[in-house]
Amino acid sequence: MENQAKTNGLAIAGFVVSLVSLLINFAGIVGLTGTILSAVGLSQINSRGEKGKGMAIAGLIIGIIGIVWGIISIASCTAILSGL
Repeated sequence: MENQAKTNGLAIAGFVVSLVSLLINFAGIVGLTGTILSAVGLSQINSRGEKGKGMAIAGLIIGIIGIVWGIISIASCTAILSGL
């Protein structure tokens, strides 16, 4: 049997949390969490030779989008409330 590399758990977790950040975003905190998990997972993948590099990169991108969306949401709410 061949020695098959396993998929990195942090890459999977980062991807899932980043996807959730598009629905539930608590001012970008969920996106930040997904981005951190994906970054750590990507680092582990590179050092350990595990699978899941594409998932970790996708988690990073989606997590960053979640962070930006959170910042835009905060800015929009602040602008609306300051106009009252």
